[in-house]
Amino acid sequence: MPKLSDFELRTMPGLWRWAENAPRRMAFRAGDRAEAETWQAALREEIVRLLGGFPVERCDLDPHTIERVEGPDLTRETLVIQTQPGEYMPVHVLIPRGGSAPWRRVIAVHGHGTGGARLLTGEPVDPVEAGLIDELNYDYARQMARRGFVVFVPVLRALGDRMEDSPLRDAVEPAWQSSCHVAGMSALLCGKTLIGLRAWDMLRLVDYMETRPEPAAPGLACAGLSGGGTVTLFATALEPRITCAVISGYLNTFRDSIMAVRHCACNYIPGILNVADMADIAGLIAPRPVFVESGERDPIFPSEATRRALDDLRRVYRVFGAEDRVASHFFPGAHEWGGAPAIDWLEGQFAPPPGR
Repeated sequence: MPKLSDFELRTMPGLWRWAENAPRRMAFRAGDRAEAETWQAALREEIVRLLGGFPVERCDLDPHTIERVEGPDLTRETLVIQTQPGEYMPVHVLIPRGGSAPWRRVIAVHGHGTGGARLLTGEPVDPVEAGLIDELNYDYARQMARRGFVVFVPVLRALGDRMEDSPLRDAVEPAWQSSCHVAGMSALLCGKTLIGLRAWDMLRLVDYMETRPEPAAPGLACAGLSGGGTVTLFATALEPRITCAVISGYLNTFRDSIMAVRHCACNYIPGILNVADMADIAGLIAPRPVFVESGERDPIFPSEATRRALDDLRRVYRVFGAEDRVASHFFPGAHEWGGAPAIDWLEGQFAPPPGR
């Protein structure tokens, strides 16, 4: 008589097999630039649809300044903007003291964790947050500002200051607390995705940045680690006003990352593998410059799969005659910000600031 153990009772092995043979009907197959641009337009439209669509009309930004703090080397402004009617996003703006216009601008996007954008600006409120900054090299917004960039640090939905009230918060250790699960699952009930809502917020941030009074140098960068890398990828793929991107601890394959270990609910897009993989979505950035970094010991976005995704991404850029605009950095760390090479690369995407 057979035993239960003689049979495959789990669901994931079947889904993994399906993923390995998924149709990816809009994967990159273009043979020349004209075909590639047609492919980009079609895939961009389909990705927006899968994300839940974007509003047809843009509401008033209704910006309000919350505070302005003068530090020894940086000034931090905190403000809110309205991204959808009645929904506001906090944004921290780091401005180097002693610098001068025109300013080089970067959007620095945080990932998971209770501290949210506060960690990127280097302002921990307790030893736990200070330890996270040290462990993950997480204050990269402050690092960029100290290199002379004006850095815009938005607070992502369901994280940091935008977490839902208890009991809607995820039951994880305090340092990594979020409310992505209830927000992400509820978004799916409404035909939306949390990635889509966050990407839309980034588009509205770019709208706001265009209203700022300080003179800006040509170009706009976006950079982020982990969940911030997710938002950086999708926002840059869908927003041509972002001219270059640093994707840290994210670019991979859906099969080797999102489907391989337990991930936050905010990572899931219904039906995405019917259409494309991560490298195809990153291909929507082409021919704009992109920098990808990965820790060799990253347990949730494995570096070997990042290398394969980079090979696929370079095929897209090759058709555009721009393969040299794909840069990468693999370092001996884990799931963390790699450090100076990414910021060095960012500096190379802008004209030297005055005085250099």
